[in-house]
Amino acid sequence: MEDLGSSRSVRRRSSSLITSLPPHFDRLTEELVIEALQRLPLNDANRCKCVCKRWFNSISSSYFARCYNRHRFSFPPPFALFFQYKNTYRWEVPVNLRGIQLANNGYNHPVLNSSGFSLSFLPPSSSSSQPSDPVRFLASSNGLVLCSTTIVNQKLYYVCNPLTVHWVALPPPPTCHKRVGIGFISTPDFDNGIISRFKVMRIPELEKRSRLYTDLSLEIFSSETGEWTDFVISWHEPVFSCFFLRDSAVVCNGMLHWRHVYLDHIFAYDPNKTANYQEFRTILIPKERWYGAIVLFGESQGHLRYAEFDQGTFGVWELEDYSSGEWSLVHKFHQSEIVVREDPRLAKFMTPNSDFIMMLAFHPTEGEVMFLYWRQNIIECNMRSRSLKWLCSLAEPTASIHDTIFPYVLPWWPISVPQC
Repeated sequence: MEDLGSSRSVRRRSSSLITSLPPHFDRLTEELVIEALQRLPLNDANRCKCVCKRWFNSISSSYFARCYNRHRFSFPPPFALFFQYKNTYRWEVPVNLRGIQLANNGYNHPVLNSSGFSLSFLPPSSSSSQPSDPVRFLASSNGLVLCSTTIVNQKLYYVCNPLTVHWVALPPPPTCHKRVGIGFISTPDFDNGIISRFKVMRIPELEKRSRLYTDLSLEIFSSETGEWTDFVISWHEPVFSCFFLRDSAVVCNGMLHWRHVYLDHIFAYDPNKTANYQEFRTILIPKERWYGAIVLFGESQGHLRYAEFDQGTFGVWELEDYSSGEWSLVHKFHQSEIVVREDPRLAKFMTPNSDFIMMLAFHPTEGEVMFLYWRQNIIECNMRSRSLKWLCSLAEPTASIHDTIFPYVLPWWPISVPQC
């Protein structure tokens, strides 16, 4: 996979553009050139790097990235829905990264649209003689993706930008565990088109399933130090149990959040503070929750959201007050209220309790939308209009969605991966 602006076809188009430029065009001031270029779609702006050396330097500068991002600040950021799926008989997760481009057609990134979009550029899939697990993606933050694989019982982590195929390998974590909770958060500097730093957190499983603990061990990697550091968090009551974390952490307002599998708690952690007691807190999930329901926990428009689906009824709550832990019910509707337009792929969706429905993710910028999985189909559900939109189907008949699925929100101008 090649970076934007590096293909031969781009060079040919650029050379024809150079010959067609009016002679006086090069006399425009730098401000006027940037004023014009920042209005181009991403692909066209990158192609313009090949027009001349002056334009290449202008578009490659942090000043241009700052102007480009500011020009589009009032528009919703583009994003895709990333997921991996597994074969239900072999339980294998393919290396390929599956993505659905959504929402903003103006972004129109060729890599996202490519059927060959994958994580194959990451080692050790092609360079190691040792057997390894497929590369799995675990979390996303500000356009970067955290991935992992295992070689001879050693867990390896990578942070990459799948659009630019830039990546960094993290040093091996200090300990080996069968199961860990994962958190990933980055701090963007959108003005200069870079990520200033990122952190990866591992929470190893505790020893005994039947016991609750007041202490929790953490392993945190910081891109600033390039090292893993061990921490211990203490709480005033026993709340930690062996398999208490569900999926990767949800990032919201600079904090990491995990949902407890068995207790009615959400655990919140601020990796940028130093005092243990201030770093960590618990939030009770909504009191109106339905026990035994299918659950979704995520973020939308800068707010934590919690949803349940039980006996055909959807309920969605939003955390209204972070300090008090107060939730408000923002959507509640029954499956029978959903309007299915004339789409044969969704014709049987209205049949009550006929098939398993999974809630996949909330839309990151549109609070009325969430994504569902039904009969190997990924569906967009507008909770206000009670309408459905078919997005895609899994190609393999024996495949099913893997647990990890998340919206991949992109900055308008491609972000750089900080070196560790």
